[in-house]
Amino acid sequence: MENINHFTLIQGKFTVEDAKSILFNFYNTKINFHNLQLLGIHEGRPGDATEIEQKVLELKLTRQEITALLSAPDFTNQELTIEGHIIIKR
Repeated sequence: MENINHFTLIQGKFTVEDAKSILFNFYNTKINFHNLQLLGIHEGRPGDATEIEQKVLELKLTRQEITALLSAPDFTNQELTIEGHIIIKR
């Protein structure tokens, strides 16, 4: 039987600038994590560099999409609601 746990990562209303800060910090942290994994692989640790490079690329693309969205003129002086959830299965 699968055990599923749900957690709230982020939930609230934010200015555009605060939303950018929160989201960019999250994505930058994930990118840095995977870059450290890549460094370890290049130093001889086991792992699939191609898979990790793909994850980094996807994260960077998502970060660019968020940048474009939040930089749009109609987002000026807006309050945004952001919700993010974590699901852990075992």
